[in-house]
Amino acid sequence: MRKITTYALLASLALLGFSCSKEDNLDKEIVGLGGEKWVKNEIDNYIYQTFTVPYNIDVLYRWTPSEVSFVNNLVPPQEDKIRPVMEMVREGWIEPYIDVVGADFIKKFAPRQYLLVGSPEYNTSGTITLGTAEAGAKIVLYRVNWFDLKDRDLVQAMLKTIHHEFAHILHQTVMYPREFEAITPADYTSTWNQVNVTDARNKGFISSYAMSAPDEDFVEIAAIMLTQGYRPFENIISSISNADGVQKIRQKQQIVLNYFRQTWNINLYDLQAKTEAAINKLSPPPSAFERLGFGRSNTVLFTSVTTDETNWSAKFRETFQKASSSLGTLGNAGRYLEDLNVIHYQQGKMMLRLKYRNPSNPTSVFNADFRFDYTEDTANKSNTFTYVGTSTDLNSTAGGNANTIRPYVVELLNYFDGQTFRYSWSDDGAYPTDYSKMIRQDDQTNYIYGLLKNTY
Repeated sequence: MRKITTYALLASLALLGFSCSKEDNLDKEIVGLGGEKWVKNEIDNYIYQTFTVPYNIDVLYRWTPSEVSFVNNLVPPQEDKIRPVMEMVREGWIEPYIDVVGADFIKKFAPRQYLLVGSPEYNTSGTITLGTAEAGAKIVLYRVNWFDLKDRDLVQAMLKTIHHEFAHILHQTVMYPREFEAITPADYTSTWNQVNVTDARNKGFISSYAMSAPDEDFVEIAAIMLTQGYRPFENIISSISNADGVQKIRQKQQIVLNYFRQTWNINLYDLQAKTEAAINKLSPPPSAFERLGFGRSNTVLFTSVTTDETNWSAKFRETFQKASSSLGTLGNAGRYLEDLNVIHYQQGKMMLRLKYRNPSNPTSVFNADFRFDYTEDTANKSNTFTYVGTSTDLNSTAGGNANTIRPYVVELLNYFDGQTFRYSWSDDGAYPTDYSKMIRQDDQTNYIYGLLKNTY
């Protein structure tokens, strides 16, 4: 890479030497030293009226090499991305703060400049710089050319960068309590990029990058709270297996909450609700229907007596329990249903896999596969299932088991046969989550609750 750069430079110098042998007109202005004349366009007028006049924020988007790194290769922003990105900044950062603490707060503490860069900044360490804040005066926002409101993950990531950098500006103005650093003092590391997020959280950090320094740890909690939303943030905490890690993150979170309230008179939960609503408006989350199905992110809805029964609707629970009790009469062996998988294994093909146990063989799980066709209504985001019969499509043994137990689980098969289901997220529509509901269209109180998976 270094050689290629060197040869290109020598070639450029050779060309320059050749061109200088001619008589050049040197009596002209030099670009960057007063020689460039820009005619204001609609973007400039939009920036001036939307950011400069009300908040004294300037937005630099025309390429000025001196404003960015000389070390890394960077790409200028595309002009058609400027306004959409800055609308996101206004709706996802400025307006939530104004709603909670007032416009004067933004006028006083907002950075004076935003610098937009088309690409990420790739570092030799293998990390990627997504944003920087320079002494509270300028925020550099990268990846502008990638921007697409349909890409919710990117919208959240870009707003997280902004909230992260703005939280730096706040603590550089008034420092957070030093007790924050004492919670995990020995675990900050310059090699944070070699720690996966699960291990970081088990150690008491909300992200891997939070391990890089106390300041980063502090602002990561604020930024992730603000851009994930209340329920998804709580889902992150509940997914951490190490109780000590959870306790340390909660200690840090409380200091962050107290800091925002006591220092800036900001209820961070109120601000979180505003930013979550703004993100959902900017980039609506995908529906559960769009996530579950053949060729989609998840192909299986899995539900289990041991983990999910408390979240089942009363009507589905009754159906499942009746089928399980009926199965117990098969040979008077006391067999019982344990799990259920709705498997979208081909377009228009669904396998209902019932998993059951026999008390005489408690360590073994038996599968029984029943095949359904389904028609997909993308306009109404629903599926209608039609029972086809027992099947050996996915497993010959499971097909044989299905033939054996079918007379005992007819009621459960009828729960799907000829019925239309729509899909929703589990926690009152909250997203992201790994849990979904299949709701009977004929009765909104009748639904299955389960985990989205790709294995069965």
